[in-house]
Amino acid sequence: MVSKYFMTLLFYIRLVCMLLIIACMFQSAQAQQPAAEKPQSARPNTMTETINANIGKKFPEAKDDSLANTPVTLPDAARGSVTLLTVAFLRESQSQLDSWLEPFAARYGKKQGFTFYEVPMLSRGYKFMRFMIDGGMRAGIPQEKHKNVVTMYGDIEKYIQELKLDPRYGYAFLLDREGIIRWQGQGFANPELLKNLFDLAEKLAQ
Repeated sequence: MVSKYFMTLLFYIRLVCMLLIIACMFQSAQAQQPAAEKPQSARPNTMTETINANIGKKFPEAKDDSLANTPVTLPDAARGSVTLLTVAFLRESQSQLDSWLEPFAARYGKKQGFTFYEVPMLSRGYKFMRFMIDGGMRAGIPQEKHKNVVTMYGDIEKYIQELKLDPRYGYAFLLDREGIIRWQGQGFANPELLKNLFDLAEKLAQ
């Protein structure tokens, strides 16, 4: 009886692993498409743009549940605070987001008038695996930050097109108290870019 139960459990574990592998391959293939179409337009992995088409625009609505199982609608949930909002389309971009989020959270995480959100964006096809994906994130992220992580499952192409993003990279957006984009970074942070980010954040908070 125990052996039969174990074999059944092993079968389902293998099935789930195969589905995860197929899903990851599909997402990676989607992310590679822009590079194949426009090989000459690939941007460097670290950059910031103080002047671009997104500056002065309200961040488009992103609505889903946080890892704390609370419904969150951005940027409205951050209204009244200076907000660092980071976005990624690939798991490989996590270290890029961390390079912005960790210094910002260390500096402003406990200060009134500041907040931050991490928004992994996945196509709606991944929603059936939400319990596994979000569960894995909860295991790797301190519980006090679960409310700041909103995994969005939906029409990711909308954000790629509207904000003119390259899905191979992670992005950092600094929003003012009204949810307006005032600064944008891409790829990995460095000390100079973080200084620019912090200086503007403090001005916006005045």
